[in-house]
Amino acid sequence: MTPPTLRKPVPADSRPPRAAPRDPRDGDPRDGGPRDGVARYGCTVFGCEVTLACNGRPGVPFPAVEERLRELDRRFSRFRTDSELSRLNSEAGRWSAVSEEMHRVLRVALNAAVVSDGLVNIAVLPSLLASGYASSWPPADGEDWGEQPSRQRPVPPLTSVLELRRGEARLLPGHAVDAGALAKGLWADDVVTWLGPDAAASLGGDVSCRGPGPTGEGWPVSLPGGDGLVVRDGAVATSGTAKRRWGDGQHHLIDPRTGRPSRSDITQATVIASTGACAEWASTALVIGGSDVVPWLTGRPGVCGWWLSRTEEHDD
Repeated sequence: MTPPTLRKPVPADSRPPRAAPRDPRDGDPRDGGPRDGVARYGCTVFGCEVTLACNGRPGVPFPAVEERLRELDRRFSRFRTDSELSRLNSEAGRWSAVSEEMHRVLRVALNAAVVSDGLVNIAVLPSLLASGYASSWPPADGEDWGEQPSRQRPVPPLTSVLELRRGEARLLPGHAVDAGALAKGLWADDVVTWLGPDAAASLGGDVSCRGPGPTGEGWPVSLPGGDGLVVRDGAVATSGTAKRRWGDGQHHLIDPRTGRPSRSDITQATVIASTGACAEWASTALVIGGSDVVPWLTGRPGVCGWWLSRTEEHDD
């Protein structure tokens, strides 16, 4: 695959505008039809902000894309007892029929586990629950997200926990998975394919870009801290420990080697890669594995570059 084309940093305020206010020239967001220039659309799905943009009329109307994402959220949410993911987890120990999309996401997760040397492992869900993250973000007023250290233990390799065969999946008894973060990178790539050859999509920070964008050089993407890039035919993802924190140093990025929230020297990683799924697993691996990951990630196919935030002092 051709590496993404990068241009010099751009000011953060030149990124694709968010949902409101809407410029009348963008056309009616109900049909996604721009009257002039770039069509834009915003909504909230997966508990995060979703921003869509394309040059010209989108191949799939924006509201239809939103509904498709909401369907995926319903099917893959670990917070819904009636979701396909919850059913798979409840049937751990036996073969469970899964949809084509679930099978695809699980295949991507297995690949990410292998290429990240086990640092990215969707089977950390029991440890995440034990850390206190048992309900949707943010915690409700007065809600106790206390950790249960006795349930936090190293997580077996995903290749030992998850098996796949045609149309079915099986989890090792006593284990459960949550592929939401990794899936968003994958779905960001899907969305730009649905929208057309010149489009961009951000699913809660997982950004995928295709085509020349509004200026012909690519799509402007803002980075944490206010800087930005112009990206053509690539994807950007950021993982970090600062936003979803609770209790005494708890956060949502679990180190499979310990079963506890990561304590590496990297607190945030932004990765640019050829695909959203690649950017997502690489950014997660950097935060969990820390600076030791940098040498073997250098030159990794599909990974084009990164920006890191490190702790001032790291307690080994």
